[in-house]
Amino acid sequence: MLRFFRINDPYRLLGVLFGLILFSLPFFIDPVPISIQELRSMVLGEAIHGKLMYADVYDQTPPLAAAIHGLLDSFFGRSLFARHTLAVLFLFFQAAFFGILLINNKAYAESSYVPSFIFAVLSVFSVDMVAFSPELLASTLLLLALNNLFKEIEFTRQHDQFILNLGVYIGMATLIVFSTYIFFIGTVVILILSTRVNPRRLLLLLFGFLLPHALLIIFYYYRGETGILWTNFYKPNLLPTGQYFIGLGGIFVLFALPLLYFIFSLITIGRDARLTKYQSQLVQVMFLWLLVAVIYFFLSSERTPHSLIFIFPPLAFLISHYFVHIRRKFLAELLLWVFVSGVITLSLMARYNKLDSVNYASLFPTVQKTSPIRAQRILVLNEPEGYYLENQPATGFLNWTLSREIFEKPEYFEHSILILKSFRKEMPQVIVDKNDLMKGVFKRIPELRSRYKREGIYYKLIPSS
Repeated sequence: MLRFFRINDPYRLLGVLFGLILFSLPFFIDPVPISIQELRSMVLGEAIHGKLMYADVYDQTPPLAAAIHGLLDSFFGRSLFARHTLAVLFLFFQAAFFGILLINNKAYAESSYVPSFIFAVLSVFSVDMVAFSPELLASTLLLLALNNLFKEIEFTRQHDQFILNLGVYIGMATLIVFSTYIFFIGTVVILILSTRVNPRRLLLLLFGFLLPHALLIIFYYYRGETGILWTNFYKPNLLPTGQYFIGLGGIFVLFALPLLYFIFSLITIGRDARLTKYQSQLVQVMFLWLLVAVIYFFLSSERTPHSLIFIFPPLAFLISHYFVHIRRKFLAELLLWVFVSGVITLSLMARYNKLDSVNYASLFPTVQKTSPIRAQRILVLNEPEGYYLENQPATGFLNWTLSREIFEKPEYFEHSILILKSFRKEMPQVIVDKNDLMKGVFKRIPELRSRYKREGIYYKLIPSS
C-alpha cells in the first residue's frame, strides 16, 4: 500500500478517493442520528431565505456559513445523505490538493501521494467527521492560504499577490468560522520567524485579511444595520464560551494513534531525515501551523472531534515524513497497515459505544418523544433541544442567547417593535414557552394576544376565521 502511494502519478489520487469512500462507507450504511450542529445548520438554512442575517435572523453564525446553509437547504432540504456525500467530496478535494501542494512546493526529497492518503485516513477518525460543516469549508480556505504561505517562504518567488491572497483566504475563513482568526496571528508569527518579511508586506497581509470584513461592514452600513452586525456577529464571536460536546479524554482516545505516530515522526525528523534548508523551513512552518490549530481547538466555542480538522494538514505532513524515511520497506508497510486499521477500528468502536471513555450522547439533540408538536412552524423560547427535529423555524429568533433579553424585557420599546415586526412577517403556528415569557409580550402587544391560545407550555395560533 505504501509503495502504491509513493509513486508520483496523479492517478494515485483515485486510490485516495477509493480509500476515503471505503473508510466512510460504514457511516453511510449505518448512519448515526443527526447531530446538534447539523440540525442547527439546517434550521438556519430554512430560516434565512429572504431575510437579512443578524437583523432578521438572530444567530451568531458567520455570514458566509449562513449563506451556504441557505444554499444547501435550497438544493437538498434536510437530506443528511446529500450533505454527507458532499462532505466526503470536500475531504477528497482537500486530501488531493494537499498532496499536490506538497509536490509542487518540493516539500519532500521524493514526490508522492502518501500525505494525501494519510490525510484521508485522519478524515474518518471520528463518526462526526463525515459531516458538511463550517469547519470543513474554512479548512479548505486555509489550505489555499497554506499554499500561498509556502510560496512566500520560498525567497525566489516572493510576490505581493501571494501575501495578499494569504490574508484574503484567512479573512474569508473567519467569515465561515470566526475563531480561525488565530491562524492570522499564527501566520504573522510564522512569516516573522521564517522569512525576511518587512512592515509593508505585513500591512499588505493585514489589508487582505481585513478586506472581506470591510466589504461586510460596508454592506451592513448601506443597509443601516452596522449596530446589529456588531451585536449579533462580532461581539458574541470575539469571546466565545467553550463547550465540550465530547470529553477531552474521549477525544484523546480517538486521536491516540495519530498522536503516537506524530511522536515517532518527530524522532525520525530529528535523527534520520536529511532535509534541505527549504524543506527544514517547511517542517518548522507545519509544526507551528499545528500549534496554531491546537490553540484554535481550545478557542472554538463548541469542541468536538470535528474541531480537529485544522490539524490534519500539518499532522499528515509530519506523519508522512515518518513513513517515507523508514528504511526497511516491510516495516514501513506493516506500520502503515497498523495506522490505517487502528484509526478505523477505534472510530468504529466509538461509534458502537465499545469505548467507555468516548461518549457521543451530548452530540445529538434530545428527542421530544412526548411532544405533540409535529410538522409545524415553531418558535422556541428557550434552548431548542430537539423541537426542530420534526418542525421548522418561524421568525428569526434562533439563538436563545441573543434572543433571551428581547423576550425577557418586552417593556423596552425597541424589543416590542422587533417582536411585532417579526411576527407580522411570519406568524409561528406554535410557540414553545416553558417560562411563560409571552405573557409579558402579550401585555405589551395586545394585537398578538388575540391570535394565540395557551395549552400547557405551548401557545397555539388560532386559525383565522
